[in-house]
Amino acid sequence: MRCFAFRVVTLAFAMATCFTAQSTVSAQEAAMTPLKVGTITKAAATTDLWSANQRNELKRNGLDVTLIEFSIGNDAIAANRGGSIDVFLAIPGTVMIADERGFDLRAVSQNEVAKARGPDSGSLQVLSDSPYKSLADLAGKKIAVSTLHGQRTAAMKTAFKKAGVNPDELQLTELPYASHFEALKSKYVDAVDTIDPFTTQLISSGIGRVVAWDYVDSIPEQPLGAWFATSTFIKKNPATIEKFNTSIKDSIEYMLADPDRARSEVVAYTGLRPELVQSMPIIGWDYHVRLDKWQAVADMMLESGELSSKHSADEFLADQIKPYTSK
Repeated sequence: MRCFAFRVVTLAFAMATCFTAQSTVSAQEAAMTPLKVGTITKAAATTDLWSANQRNELKRNGLDVTLIEFSIGNDAIAANRGGSIDVFLAIPGTVMIADERGFDLRAVSQNEVAKARGPDSGSLQVLSDSPYKSLADLAGKKIAVSTLHGQRTAAMKTAFKKAGVNPDELQLTELPYASHFEALKSKYVDAVDTIDPFTTQLISSGIGRVVAWDYVDSIPEQPLGAWFATSTFIKKNPATIEKFNTSIKDSIEYMLADPDRARSEVVAYTGLRPELVQSMPIIGWDYHVRLDKWQAVADMMLESGELSSKHSADEFLADQIKPYTSK
């Protein structure tokens, strides 16, 4: 009888322990904050977020993240407008245009900046045996761009202006980056305005030759990628934004701590050949915001006709990003 009683007590204790453990797991899961994040498809610059997700860094910071990939930032902006995603990555100049049109978007965390000097991701390239040696030689020539508007094209036009070329004389042809290699090789265009990995692919193949590092030549260390959300979402979810910022900051530090490890992560995420990634400049991951660089981009966007009025860089920044901001 005592033996039976002992077994009953033991069973009851085991069931209670199991119930408690399940309750604890359920409570932990319930405490996780869901967040839909829009990122750019297999872009090397977004490897930091992918890596954070792979290493459960986002979960450790209390976020249950769903990553949704887009081919370009404009598509992510549209999806955010429709409520399909909460936070998304885009080049700041593109968001400045959308914001001026009433989208009410704010940067919550910076992701990437251009280099202080070349080599850099953004390049203007001609055929390796081309007679064109400088930007001045390309006046009036046919150039492939990923889009006719936005920060990327504004930077290229600014580089031409600095070289004494009227950008209005250029023949700009809109082609996706993936088509730039063949467009240049077939001489469909005289030059391509491209980014990595296509910059490095053209150079390493012997097909392309860099005429200008146009991000660097227009505004060195300009912001190239930041995470954005609507003001409404930020105000309703300040703790979520703080958790996301912490995750991005920690992951950028993880990537920059070991360049070889970072390149391995880029290969794992993008599927690019290891030898190609090895020859690419390391991504300019940087969560530190320089207001003067953001202001320079806003001014460049105005001067190039992408913005209709002058704006202060502060307008585009959420409060949560300001602890990482300097003048």
